[in-house]
Amino acid sequence: MENERRRTLDELITRYELEPDLCDIYVEGRTDKLLIEWFLDYKEHQDFAVYEIDTVEIPAQLLFQLGLKDNNRSRVIYLALYIKDKLSETPLHITCIADKDFDWLFGQEYQCDFLLFTDYSCLEMYLFNEVVLDKYLRLGLRLSQPKAREILNQVSRVLEDLFLIRATNEALELNMTWLEKFGDCCKLNKNNNQVQFDLKTFITKYLNSNGNSSQQSKFITKLEELRAKELIEIRYKIHGHDFTELLCWYIRHYLRKEIRNSYNSEILAGSLLACIDAEKLSEEGLFLRLLARVDR
Repeated sequence: MENERRRTLDELITRYELEPDLCDIYVEGRTDKLLIEWFLDYKEHQDFAVYEIDTVEIPAQLLFQLGLKDNNRSRVIYLALYIKDKLSETPLHITCIADKDFDWLFGQEYQCDFLLFTDYSCLEMYLFNEVVLDKYLRLGLRLSQPKAREILNQVSRVLEDLFLIRATNEALELNMTWLEKFGDCCKLNKNNNQVQFDLKTFITKYLNSNGNSSQQSKFITKLEELRAKELIEIRYKIHGHDFTELLCWYIRHYLRKEIRNSYNSEILAGSLLACIDAEKLSEEGLFLRLLARVDR
């Protein structure tokens, strides 16, 4: 990707003015690209192309002008809004797909026909599924215990806390670097498979590592304020990276010694993707809307 020449925004507009029937899809990263391509190929669609947003030159300054962060998600959103502004009469053959992220929590909405969001917080949440995890545990890892449903129930509570911690950082605009080793604040009781997460200790470590220890009281108050915004669907309240990292930490306790040390979250994420079912995906809102666009 680094060696490829990126298209400018002006070049893209010219491209779509000259070839308005192109069916192009822009996504945040490589995993998103491969999943969308696999899904559409499975559905026997051929006249489409999926691009990572890194193939488009979108300077950070343009993102800041719209109050967006300097990341790939923001670039996908910016591209959709830019295309809408420049090509409002173009048929909906161009699609930008972004993670929902914290938008539901902060009441953020974008009115743009070129922009689609994941049904849940992120693309990884289509893997937060009992059937997908059960297949992986039994056939991929050859584990009969613990059960998929039990694992998801156990990690959900911790994942929601981690999501709210991330959201609080966003809400307070602290711009802190994430504390990667959250497993240090987790304990697993193998007698009942329960996870114990020391929320207060994690927050203390998180703030201290970013030089914000004085913010602890304010931070906890804001976190609990955000927690009060209830949603029934847990998949709105989980960050994708946290899901794969915590699930990897949990499962590692049950692995055979010969594979335990080499097991990591990247391996887990790829294996879960291999267990996903295209027909089940086609029942989800995002993929239904995507199919409707490529069927035009």
